[in-house]
Amino acid sequence: MHKNIKLLLLASIFTHMGANLLAPIYAIFIEKIGGTLIDAGIAVGVYAVFKGIFYFLFDKIDETKLSKRVMMCIGYALMGVGYGLYVFAESPIHVFLIQIIVSLGETVINPSWSAIIAMSLKKGKEKSIYSHFFGYRSFAEGFAAIIGALFAMQFGFSIIFSLMAMFSFGSGALSLMVDEKVISEPQKVKVA
Repeated sequence: MHKNIKLLLLASIFTHMGANLLAPIYAIFIEKIGGTLIDAGIAVGVYAVFKGIFYFLFDKIDETKLSKRVMMCIGYALMGVGYGLYVFAESPIHVFLIQIIVSLGETVINPSWSAIIAMSLKKGKEKSIYSHFFGYRSFAEGFAAIIGALFAMQFGFSIIFSLMAMFSFGSGALSLMVDEKVISEPQKVKVA
């Protein structure tokens, strides 16, 4: 497996683990700050809608002038800041605004992340790489969901948000180690 794929797999695992620490108890958190189940649904909807808006806006940017590594790092940092801001959320409106920040972060990450993966894949190995990728990530998400619920019960939500932010910032650091110049084309062999 190419170094870039390993790094991006690990970055994705960290970020998705962070998000899944909160996933099963998100509605409980929203209720704790005075919201309802409708507010939890709205928060998820705000995230998805703004992510769509940001993708369309992002399409207008000339990507040849942007470093994919730096864009991924910025995106992970935005997500980390958003997750950290959850500690200070006191109402559903705060959560809605945080969701916009987190959705912007993901939007900044994904095009560069996908481009680096595409440049690093070996022809004929795509299915195997993606199978491993989604398998490992799914295990991490499952364990994180269980651990998140346990930690929230034992220590409260602030520890969850701090871990989420830490995982995202760690993913940003990993993304800076990616080689942007790698192309997945097979090497030409000279025949004598």
